[in-house]
Amino acid sequence: MTNFKRLIIGTALLVTVVSYGSGSDPSGVLISETYTVRTGDTLWTISEQYIQKNTYGPRDIREFYHGIIEINQDVLASREPGEIHPGDKLTVNYWAKE
Repeated sequence: MTNFKRLIIGTALLVTVVSYGSGSDPSGVLISETYTVRTGDTLWTISEQYIQKNTYGPRDIREFYHGIIEINQDVLASREPGEIHPGDKLTVNYWAKE
């Protein structure tokens, strides 16, 4: 393959990647809510509840689960992975269409 062909292919790939990465649609808004953990809750059930509220594009349940852990390090850092207690106040983020 000539250098010119490589340049053309590389440029096409770069344009594709950049257009997908920078194509933010202003019609989506990040919502942040505080959830108080109740008896019987797990991070999975909380994730299932909030993924239903996510109306701005598809998201995976594992993304919610790990997102809750990531943004609640002040509550969860000293615990076993996924360990929550009734009364814990967790921040949960999701995207919604305006």
